[in-house]
Amino acid sequence: MAKRIKQYRFYLILLILILIPLGVSGARPVVKLELWTHQRHMADLTKILVKEFNNTVGQEQGISIAVRIVGDDSSELFQEAQLKRRGPDLFSTNLNTGYADPYRSGVKIWFDDLPGFLEWKKSWPSWYWIEGVTTYQGKVVAIPAEVINSRLIYNRDLFRKIGRDPDQPPRSYQEVKQIAAAVTRELKGKAFGFAYCGAESWPVEWMPSQWAEANGEAAYWDWQKGRWAMKGYYRVFKLLLEMEQEGSMFPGTAYLTNEALRSQFAEGRIAMFMGEFWDVGVLNSQFTTKVDWGVAPIPTFDGKFHGKSRAMLLGGFWSINGQSRYKNQAWEFVKWFSSYQVRARLYEHGKSIDPDPLVAKYATRKPAMRGYQEFAATLDQDYLASYPVLPGWTAPFASPCTVYRLVLTQHWDLQEELNKLEDKWNNLLENYYRSASERRRKNEPLVQREWNIYPQFDRRSGDLGEPLLKPVFSNK
Repeated sequence: MAKRIKQYRFYLILLILILIPLGVSGARPVVKLELWTHQRHMADLTKILVKEFNNTVGQEQGISIAVRIVGDDSSELFQEAQLKRRGPDLFSTNLNTGYADPYRSGVKIWFDDLPGFLEWKKSWPSWYWIEGVTTYQGKVVAIPAEVINSRLIYNRDLFRKIGRDPDQPPRSYQEVKQIAAAVTRELKGKAFGFAYCGAESWPVEWMPSQWAEANGEAAYWDWQKGRWAMKGYYRVFKLLLEMEQEGSMFPGTAYLTNEALRSQFAEGRIAMFMGEFWDVGVLNSQFTTKVDWGVAPIPTFDGKFHGKSRAMLLGGFWSINGQSRYKNQAWEFVKWFSSYQVRARLYEHGKSIDPDPLVAKYATRKPAMRGYQEFAATLDQDYLASYPVLPGWTAPFASPCTVYRLVLTQHWDLQEELNKLEDKWNNLLENYYRSASERRRKNEPLVQREWNIYPQFDRRSGDLGEPLLKPVFSNK
């Protein structure tokens, strides 16, 4: 009998030792997710917030997230990972995946089919749901998350060195050229007047188009006519080319990346550049600098107000990969990060301009980050818009940025090349609209031209008005 009791005790102890690691003690198995972000300007805060999630909701639900920061080559890395079925479970929504239509490619999923979606959707105001921004073919893929606008970023120290009042930034292109020439001349190669990231093609819908719109000209997309607009870039590119000819531009424009540009600005070697809101985070945390820098309104060709420039309204912080085996767990993180409380943290740290004014009410302090208010508190200088609703549209490789490089390096005619580019893009747009039968065969939506025409758009007030026809999808 005693022998049996000893054997029983032995097997009981052995069973306990086996079961404890398996979670009989109450701990559940931990699901590990990978999150990729290209938003280096907020990478530090992202890591802090992910750690908080892991230690709270994640710990309660058995979820642990690891963060990976990727660079401007994200599309190649992402596609390679997808081919090996090792893509991230979550990734920053505006990361360049390299897929023309990431939803049809299975790279992104909508949220409608995830647990608790309907209750989650009811918690937000109805204006959140904007086709092409937060919905895809009528299905929810995000919440409105960020506003990205453009301004002139300049080195106040260099202004002082040439005897220019740093509180009087240039308003006209003539002033821009005069200051750029003076900096380049007086600093004798230690600094240059202006810089542009000519090696990049992604700015096609960003910096130069926003600067062109400040001239009162349609650029990238003409909302009134519902067509691509490339001719509007002319004055902006002409300014850059003239400064290049005068020797006022930072050397190697055609090969200068945005990353290298900001690094050189932080070193005090560039007086002015076209800035975007994300540069605030970069100059405060990535390329920390002792330079006294400032933010000013976008200059115009004659220094006068001609119209508001577009502040890009973007939807979503994180997308869920269709490849992920843990979509429900990824959804828990998306919901947590979407909360007013977490978005208020981004506001407090100056990492995001949130389009929802309620976010600021959840904040415990105002953002003290340098340059933040000059972008965030001046949205009355911009109008809010995003991309035209064109599901499945594939943009040509040739863009205003590639045209600029060709004119810069091969001396092609700028006006002629922009005219040809506009014709090319709009011919493709006509083919896109005409291919209704082909899209019907592929079970794709029949896009209506009227979705993207806003006949009452007032460029000076920034009021878009209503489209000729609001997008409607059957979702069958």
